[in-house]
Amino acid sequence: MIKRGLRNLKSKKAQGIMGMPFSIIFSVILIAIFLAVAIYAIMHFMGIKKCTEVGLFIDDFERETDSAWNSQSSSKTFTSSLPSRIQYVCFADLNEDANIATFREIYEKLKESMDDYSDNMFFYPQETDCIESKKIAHIDYGSDNPYCIEVKNGKIEIKLEKGFSDALVKVS
Repeated sequence: MIKRGLRNLKSKKAQGIMGMPFSIIFSVILIAIFLAVAIYAIMHFMGIKKCTEVGLFIDDFERETDSAWNSQSSSKTFTSSLPSRIQYVCFADLNEDANIATFREIYEKLKESMDDYSDNMFFYPQETDCIESKKIAHIDYGSDNPYCIEVKNGKIEIKLEKGFSDALVKVS
């Protein structure tokens, strides 16, 4: 009886010594998996946040442009935020030639990356995972093609003007 008890005691000690490293290794692996999934999820949501900022900018800009266009006259400054990776918001007619030497390189890159030239507002630099361009109705960006406005520290200011006799909202 005593021998049997000692034998059971020895086997339980051996299980405890060998079983403990396995459970620690398994726990470390699970923690590593959870951390990797958490980091991936955070990075994914940060990317969605950037695309959402661009979408909100477009919605707000369209609303302000339509509001100015529907009024008899208007003069206001549209201020919004954009992701820091966007350096310029450009207005251009890609069916026409560029006539501004300052932004000719941007114009050429926009023209290369676009399949459809019907849009008139572009974000530079472009990334394929978000909105790259948009057709904005009722705007006039003058004779400059392209007309680009710099985004400074993630903020942009666009002046919207419409006079009594103007058919379109002037962007400057």
